Amino acid sequence: HLKWLHTIISNAKAYIAGTYHGLGPRHLQSYLDEYSFRFNRRKFKGQLFNRLLNACVLTDTITYNELVAVSP
Repeated sequence: HLKWLHTIISNAKAYIAGTYHGLGPRHLQSYLDEYSFRFNRRKFKGQLFNRLLNACVLTDTITYNELVAVSP
């Protein structure tokens, strides 16, 4: 029953290990959010660029300090 979950966790670990170097707890949630985003949209590669471009245009810019700030 948990084979699918094990596969997803293994793929996430391989993705993070192969993409990022020096992964720390400060940004871990952001890395996992990115993996989740990519995993959930893996079947929509043709639409991905347009949706990403749309999200970039409609989203406000944030500073690095805002990115790393601890949420309340």
